[in-house]
Amino acid sequence: MTAPAEPGRTQGRGAEKGRATRAALVELAADLFAEKGYVQTSIRDISRRGSVTSGAIYGHFRNKADLLAEAISARTSEELVAQSPGLDAGDADYVETLTRLARDYPRRRRLRALLVQGAAAAQTDEETRTRLREEQLEYLAGWLEAYERERERMGIHPTVDVQAALLYTWAVELGLGVLESVGITPASKEGWADIQNRLARSLRLPAEELAAPVTATPKKRPARKQAPATRAPAEQGDDAPERTRRRASRGGAARR
Repeated sequence: MTAPAEPGRTQGRGAEKGRATRAALVELAADLFAEKGYVQTSIRDISRRGSVTSGAIYGHFRNKADLLAEAISARTSEELVAQSPGLDAGDADYVETLTRLARDYPRRRRLRALLVQGAAAAQTDEETRTRLREEQLEYLAGWLEAYERERERMGIHPTVDVQAALLYTWAVELGLGVLESVGITPASKEGWADIQNRLARSLRLPAEELAAPVTATPKKRPARKQAPATRAPAEQGDDAPERTRRRASRGGAARR
């Protein structure tokens, strides 16, 4: 006779199965959103592709917007956060990290595609806007707290607005997703990484040094040829008046 399973162990297996089902639905939804578009994909489409009921999906997620936010969160954790060493690590260099992430931008194309889909839906759907805003603010707050805590060790200048720097960097990532959606990509990974490296290193400079105007070297104009100087009457000799009188006398004699 088989002994009954222990309640705690049974509950543990059930919870593990629930997490696995949830993760599978998130992955499935992410693929469909990228393939068909968020607006064009319905909960019924996801249930058909995953061979599950719509009720099973609603058992894990409140709505489609919740599913999209979970998909973006999962992609962000896998393709961005997991690829970045913790800022708490003593040898972590944010310049090296940001440069490497920029060089590896092709690996995050699906993440950016999801963000673009979500941003488009958020323009007209309040539920999607609210859910995505919460998800994005959570990540930004975590990054901001880590950078502020470690800014002195990382050498970030005290005058730098770290929140603005984070928003700018994240906006570049999202903006690339918009360009990719219309077929525009960086010419090279190394060139993209170099620009990120320059921007990251600038956070260590004081504001007045960054604001110093760049003075262009003026182009040299070809020298103009100068006409020979004409001597003034006073410089033509002391006998100039006498010569003038003689010429006048000769002229008068000829007329007589």
